[in-house]
Amino acid sequence: MDVTLICTLFEGLPRQGPGLDESTVRACSSLPSSFKAGNILDIGCGSGMQTLALAKYFPDSQITGSDIHQPFLDELRNRAKIAGLDQRIQTRQASMDHLPFEEKSFDIIWAEGSAFVMGLSHAIRYWKKFLKPDGFLVFSDCTWFTSSPSEECRDFFAAEYPDMSSESGTRDLVRSSGFTVIDSFRLPDAGWWKHYYTPLTERIPLLKEQYAANPDALDIIQGLEHEMEIHRNYSKEYGYCFFINKNSE
Repeated sequence: MDVTLICTLFEGLPRQGPGLDESTVRACSSLPSSFKAGNILDIGCGSGMQTLALAKYFPDSQITGSDIHQPFLDELRNRAKIAGLDQRIQTRQASMDHLPFEEKSFDIIWAEGSAFVMGLSHAIRYWKKFLKPDGFLVFSDCTWFTSSPSEECRDFFAAEYPDMSSESGTRDLVRSSGFTVIDSFRLPDAGWWKHYYTPLTERIPLLKEQYAANPDALDIIQGLEHEMEIHRNYSKEYGYCFFINKNSE
């Protein structure tokens, strides 16, 4: 799979995955009120809508946004400058499974919709070494809302995310990885559409025209259209959940 091509298709969009500022803020508010300042790492930050929300919510903290695709980071830097947050937000181009940071150097590790790239279990265990002993891991991940999904929906995720778990299964995984689950909640359906699927839907005709001679790109675009159709039909059966967790080891 051509990761650069996939990322290029998402350049210029508000988000590169489901999410909502209100949900980012809700997750922030689930952290202990005693946390006022620290170092925050946003893994797989994309163009950084949630990175900016973190900087606003924690005005005395330093935030590092990391992503494998430099154009996303360039867009984040520009957004941060416009918002007057560029002095507290830095970026680092890096693969999420090969992070160039010192161990135990972050108070909070944040990951909205990015852990599935590595697989949630692997991501949690690898990222944990960059977290301070009393630090927090906050992530959102796709989970099942039912134990008996429709056949079409089940088959789709069997191919796209075979390790997808239930909410309770994800909490069990987090606990077995040495964390205490402080809170969890579902991303509302608006988080899929407002800044992600709706802008993507508007972009697709242009992408089809732009990449008309690129069969790999057209396959990806067709896959995105199928993904959106699955969500239209089965959004009650699955969705993203936030999990707010404290390092307990």
